[in-house]
This record gives sequence, C-alpha cells and structure tokens, in this order.
Amino acid sequence: MKKFFAVPVAVATLALTSSLITAPAQAAPAGSTSVAATPGNLSPEQSHALLGQLEAKLPAGYEAKFAATKARLGLQDSDLQKTAEQAINPGDYECPATTPVTDWVNASIADWTLDDRLNAFVILLLDPITYDALFFPEPAKGRFYGLDGEYTNTIKTTFKGLQGFWDIKSNDIETVPAHGDTLLDQTRVARALTAAHGYSAADAASLASSIATIVNQPKFDYGNHPLFTFNAFAWSAEGEAIPGVGLPSDKVVMGDGVLEGFRALGLGDVAPKAILAHEFGHHVQYERNQFVSPLTGAEATRHTELMADSYAAYYLSHLRGAHLRWARVQQYLETFYDLGDCGFTAEGHHGTPNQRRKAATWGLTLATFTFAPRYIIPTVTFGKLFDKVLPQLVRPDATS
Repeated sequence: MKKFFAVPVAVATLALTSSLITAPAQAAPAGSTSVAATPGNLSPEQSHALLGQLEAKLPAGYEAKFAATKARLGLQDSDLQKTAEQAINPGDYECPATTPVTDWVNASIADWTLDDRLNAFVILLLDPITYDALFFPEPAKGRFYGLDGEYTNTIKTTFKGLQGFWDIKSNDIETVPAHGDTLLDQTRVARALTAAHGYSAADAASLASSIATIVNQPKFDYGNHPLFTFNAFAWSAEGEAIPGVGLPSDKVVMGDGVLEGFRALGLGDVAPKAILAHEFGHHVQYERNQFVSPLTGAEATRHTELMADSYAAYYLSHLRGAHLRWARVQQYLETFYDLGDCGFTAEGHHGTPNQRRKAATWGLTLATFTFAPRYIIPTVTFGKLFDKVLPQLVRPDATS
C-alpha cells in the first residue's frame, strides 16, 4: 500500500452543476515538446466546447473509478471534497473560514468564468501532473524548484540536512518538482493518463490536446497558474511495482504553486523548508510504522499530520537541524497555522489552524528547551512522546 499526504490548502472553490467543490492542484516539468499551436485567450464558446470534449472522455462512473485508482495507489485527496456528519463539534474550536493562503489562491481565480473553473476542475480530477511526477519524474540532474529555479538550492540543502538528521534509512527517497507547464506537454500528459486511468492511446492523446489548448492562455499563465501545482506530498511505493511503470522510488513532490503562494505572503524564505520538513516527517512515519494507531478516519489522519508538523518544527529549530532564528521560527509557525482546516470528518483532515500551530510549537519547545542542545531524540522515542501529548494538542480551543 502506498500513501499520500498533501498540503491541505483548500485551494479554490470550483462550481460543478449546483455543487461547490474545492480542488487541490498538481503539475510537472518544463521542456514541453507537443503544445497547443496558438497560445492566447479563447472565446467563451471555445472554452465551453473544450469543456464538452473533456467531459465526453470521462468514463461512466468516473468518480468511483478515479477513487479506486487513488485507493489502489494509496493516494488521498487533500482538498476535503466531501464532508459527512461532524464527529467533532466545530463550535468548540477556533477555525477561520479562510487563511491568508486560501484567500490568496481564491483571489488568483477571481476573474475566471464558470467554464474556466469547470475546465480546471476536470483537469485536476484527471490529475495528470500527480501521476507524471510519481511515475515519470524528470531526470534528477536537471530538476529545479520554483518557476525560475529560485528554490532549488533551498530544497536540495534542506533535504540533505533532513537525511542526515533523522535516524531512518532515507537514501531511497528523492525529491521531485511539479511544474505547471507540463500540462502543455501532450506526450507526457497522455502517458500519465494512460498509466493512471487506463485510457487508450487515442483517447489520452485527445484529452492531452484539449488540456493543452485550455491552459495555453494568459489567464492560466500558460499552465503555470499556481492552482495547478498548489500541493506538496510524500509518497511511498513500499516495494510494489506499478503496471506499465515498474517500481517507482519513494518521493517528496514539491509543486511550484504552493511555493509561489507562500512567497507572495512573505513566507518564501521559510515555507519551503517547513513544508519539505513536514513531508519528510511522513517518511519517518513510514519507516517507523507510526501511521498505526487506535484512531480511525479523520482523527487518524489528524494524528499523523500533527505528528509530521512536530517532526518538522523540531528539525527546523534544532541546533543540529536548520537552527532557524526566532523570527524565522515565528514564520514557520504561521506556515503551519495557514495550512489548517476544519473538515473534522473528512479523510484528509490535517488539524485546525490552532492545532497545527500547537503541534509545531510543541516540536520547537522539545528541540530548544527540553534536552541537551546537541541531542537528537530518536524517532521511535519522538513518536511515543507525541502520542502522550496529542490529547493536549487537540483539545477544544475556542474562546466563548
């Protein structure tokens, strides 16, 4: 079984018929080889026609089929698309309707038409960028992070630091970027759609052509709109081969969109480190079997996500880790706060903003005040300490 844990930024509200659906985002590398011939704005009629072309290629019962594909691969939605009867009373918790991060993303699509939003929704539903990054990542030598490669050194240095810091086997994990303009590369998109969803070569090529035409507009920044890569996640193949692909490596995928979003909010210096440290924390959990707990459903996901927040904060604060200054510590606490959600019963629930900040603060305190400065707590011990403090981190925090 493979697992997927993404940054749960409820990215954007996309209307589908009478429903409101929030969708995350993905993307992949530059260097497109087969692109839409004429970039530029489409007319409303053209956008609507392309929507029809995309919808025509969705198989009968597509929601169940795509969900089965994700379940087979261990992928979990991070956008809280579905909610059920609340298991925890949200009235007992402080949880803002939005955070600066989600506000920024929503503002970035404010001028999109309904057909624009629906086209984006179908593209994100098909999710070719996630599958391209997982199954067919670009060569390691040419990988860069950020639209212009501005985060490449930060990501590579932080990842190397994490590998040396935690006491797990990690030489089989790699970082992979996700660039939005991959949506213009019809060859890669078609290949991903065939591998993930079983589309025929002809249908995959048709879908890839429609997708490239849709995103090759200024309003979509020619594929580089942050919505399409507003995600970061850890994934473990756990030794299972993928039909038609082989045995993929364990990965941390970093999307350009999420990096751009935090940069726009003034957190570009610390957020990439914090997010990567969080996702690496999930790989610690894979190695130490820390996904196992008596909790179920949304509470089980919250347990692993808050633990990963704590792992990240511990590394970022520790003298032998990133050892960030206090001002930067405050920034990464804000990063975790901004990634909170209140989907209490959703499978992808990561914890409320306050709970995420509390988990990060606990990790910071453990790193700076509890033990000898140069001592690194073993990961097995860390997990046990976290489980003891978890009830304090998730207790109701609303003020009445």
